[in-house]
Amino acid sequence: MPIIIQPHNPAWIIEFNKTKSTLEEILKDVPIVSINHVGSTSVPGLIAKPILDIHIVVNSSNLISARQALVAAGYTDCGDMGIPHRYAMREPGFSKSQVAGAGARTGVQGDMRKNTYVVLEGTTSLRNVLDLKRMLLADEALRVEYGNVKRKLVEAGTEDMDVYCKGKTECILGILRKAGWGEEELEEVRSVNS
Repeated sequence: MPIIIQPHNPAWIIEFNKTKSTLEEILKDVPIVSINHVGSTSVPGLIAKPILDIHIVVNSSNLISARQALVAAGYTDCGDMGIPHRYAMREPGFSKSQVAGAGARTGVQGDMRKNTYVVLEGTTSLRNVLDLKRMLLADEALRVEYGNVKRKLVEAGTEDMDVYCKGKTECILGILRKAGWGEEELEEVRSVNS
């Protein structure tokens, strides 16, 4: 399926807040650190796939109980999918094999599609998305550069989500370098994205 990107829509933040409330209810008996809206839909002025990226941050002692609570609510636990300390939870109505970003764009109730992850506090994968968001929010030139990379990948006909993600890697690494990341940390991100 073709990858679809759209101009930023303020409704995405509203949808995140609704979803956050639902997740807080699901996780009411599990101590969590935070629930974060990350990815391009969280950055006004940036084009994005119309799919929310949500990180539920927990410490290691609450990882299992958070994942179990989500499974009990109908989520499918997909494991780390190759990214250490980040566990993908496929939303109800989608199977483990349905990659967010390909195929159906909405959930069973017609809600916006979501990528939900349980992420360990203090990990590289969490720092990656938080620093990327921080830098993109703060710097219009970086938003334009990143948006242009995404647009070129889509205009080139990229349909494979892995190819699309790999095509953004060098731009992301440049942004993280500006955020103060060292080469060893950047290599960790590069190795996961390749």
